[in-house]
Amino acid sequence: MVTEVHVPPDVIGYVAEVSAVLIGVRPDLIGVYLHGSAVLGGFNADRSDVDVLAVVAEQGTEGDQQALGEAVVETTSRCPGTGLEMSVITAATAADVGSCPFEVHIRTSATETAVIPGAGHAGDGDLVLHCAVCRDHALAAWGPPAYEVFAPVPADRVRAAMVSELRWALDHASATYAVLNACRALRFAADGQLCSKLDGGRWYQDLHGNHAVVTAAIARQHDGLPGPTAPAATAFVAAASDRLAGRGAHADDV
Repeated sequence: MVTEVHVPPDVIGYVAEVSAVLIGVRPDLIGVYLHGSAVLGGFNADRSDVDVLAVVAEQGTEGDQQALGEAVVETTSRCPGTGLEMSVITAATAADVGSCPFEVHIRTSATETAVIPGAGHAGDGDLVLHCAVCRDHALAAWGPPAYEVFAPVPADRVRAAMVSELRWALDHASATYAVLNACRALRFAADGQLCSKLDGGRWYQDLHGNHAVVTAAIARQHDGLPGPTAPAATAFVAAASDRLAGRGAHADDV
């Protein structure tokens, strides 16, 4: 388990507001759960978004899903951090992520507002990690404790989702995001613990000593200092991906 962290009060207040909106739109709401860096540690209002997963009893129509997403978007001007990353799923998905169906996904930032209804969608593989983190670490903003709603996610599915996330990060995310995600994936492979990106980087440093790429990523995430270069980050993440996929790299090699 990750050491208990202090959750920022403004984040708690905001998720309570989101919960009130959800209650008004979906009478079958089961629970609203804060996850991500706010509960794992490492939340920084300048560089972190607010991660929320909500659970409803039944699947709605596409119109229901769109209306729910639009109602939540009305709150996001008051969201702490860089924006909101939120999914709503059914109780059946919380009990067995399966093919990762969702009711609606909401993503906002300074440059984007997206509401994606789940009707007709193939599913969202990110829900594997989100449900796993919620099961062990989420703060219930409304509803029962997360462990009563989310079933354990098999470790092999978590590991596969982490490998997929690293592939995505190399092409679409910052060098810092990719490096620290690689570190927390390596930690999960080593001891089964799901942690924040910063804790993953610190764990790696404790194990391997001062690694320049990881040190730069930690400095960027924590203090806003210059992060690792793209080529160095790519090499580090590629080696970590090989290790996680069992292609012969060892922890000492990355």
